Amino acid sequence: MIILMLALLGLCFGSFVNALAWRLRHKRDFVKERSECTHCHHVLAWYDLVPVLSWLTLGGKCRYCKKSIEDSPLTEIAVAIAFVVSYISWPFGYDAVGVSLLSVWLLIVVLLAGLLLYDLRWMLLPDVLNLPLIGLGIIWAVTYQLGVLHHDVFRTVLEIGLGCMSVAGIYGALYAVSKGEWIGFGDVKLGLFIGSVLGWQRGLIAVLLANIMAFLVVLPGLATGKINKRSRIPFGPFLIVATYIALLFGEQLVRWWVDFVFSA
Repeated sequence: MIILMLALLGLCFGSFVNALAWRLRHKRDFVKERSECTHCHHVLAWYDLVPVLSWLTLGGKCRYCKKSIEDSPLTEIAVAIAFVVSYISWPFGYDAVGVSLLSVWLLIVVLLAGLLLYDLRWMLLPDVLNLPLIGLGIIWAVTYQLGVLHHDVFRTVLEIGLGCMSVAGIYGALYAVSKGEWIGFGDVKLGLFIGSVLGWQRGLIAVLLANIMAFLVVLPGLATGKINKRSRIPFGPFLIVATYIALLFGEQLVRWWVDFVFSA
């Protein structure tokens, strides 16, 4: 029952992510304004907004102008899967602290999905999503450090600071050296969030994973000539996916790596 509820909740939040990204891009109010077709701007009825089902019944086209719906149901499905996998694989327990961390994490997942979608479409990590993520990341980290690891305040501040410096420091250095050519400043801010939530160890795992995934995606494009040295590739999505993996499966990845190294 919990998994079903989280899946339905994830579908609804995925629909919200689609609307959020578009409205932020076009400087529209994502709280008060009602959803509309991005082509004809007809205000959509509730039955036009049922996650996945409305898209399927309409054949992916607007009921009113018959043009293709820009928002993909894949976003809704992806957020639903992310919710369910987070619950099933949650490594911090299901006591009061663990459930509190999971609740904050699911909210973080929604913002990360919005950030990922925005960066994929417009190659930008906007502050309106990045800054709340940093705030939520600090809340999550403080709760984790005090409630799960039982660190004192000094150790908590130290661990969060080290995490932020390790991840944001790497991308800050790349940004400074390249003068913004290799990486955007939005990635540096995202690094602050990643470092606060993951700490320096899992944070570096996320950095490694992100670079491996980017390499695997970019390499075929370079080989076929579809991507060249001047092509712009959004790096935020790789960082976001890597962060998700590192938080849920970081300890297993570390153990696997250690076993692999010492058994080689």
